[in-house]
Amino acid sequence: MSEVIDVRNGLDESTTQRIVEAVRGGELVVIPTDTSYAVICDAFHATAVTSLRMAKNQSSDVALPIAAASMATINGVAKMSPVALDVVAAFWPGPLTVLTAPQASLSWSIGSPDHALAVRVPRHDIALQVLAGIGPTVLTGAQQAGGKPLATIEQSQESLGEGASIYLDAGSLSGTVSSVLDATTGSLRLVREGSLTLAELRDVAPMIIKATSSS
Repeated sequence: MSEVIDVRNGLDESTTQRIVEAVRGGELVVIPTDTSYAVICDAFHATAVTSLRMAKNQSSDVALPIAAASMATINGVAKMSPVALDVVAAFWPGPLTVLTAPQASLSWSIGSPDHALAVRVPRHDIALQVLAGIGPTVLTGAQQAGGKPLATIEQSQESLGEGASIYLDAGSLSGTVSSVLDATTGSLRLVREGSLTLAELRDVAPMIIKATSSS
């Protein structure tokens, strides 16, 4: 039976370690982020990745996002352009996902190697505490594929049920999404405007364009 842990007053070290061990053992855990509730699994645990896709009713050809607690960890799996590094230095931790190229020879099954790698460092103390103990971690919305972001742990339980073994309840979240920046080419394109606006991003990188625009 799934366990719900109230983390509104924080997360102690022993419980954090238990969660980390559960994820490393192939279990799915729901955690709060700076936007909505997300389900995580070990990015290098093929069975766990399959279980996550099944729990979300998600196709295997959809590339899964990767999160970590630090830029150093992200650098181990992603190749960032200098201009993309400038942007993430300003907004990470935060609600910004960057599409970039993966490092070569990564042994995982998060999606087609032809797809861009989506990476993020969320701004939420609980999320960072858990991610710091795991390393590169699949992190995607706890909602069913195609659904709206989930703001409460009850919505997350309704979505995933016994698919996740542990739910971390941090209370109500904003229920928003991260902004998604495509940095796979020489230019920067905003492909999804979420919690961060185009204007906010352009304050740091004026060259950013909307994906549907040429300017």
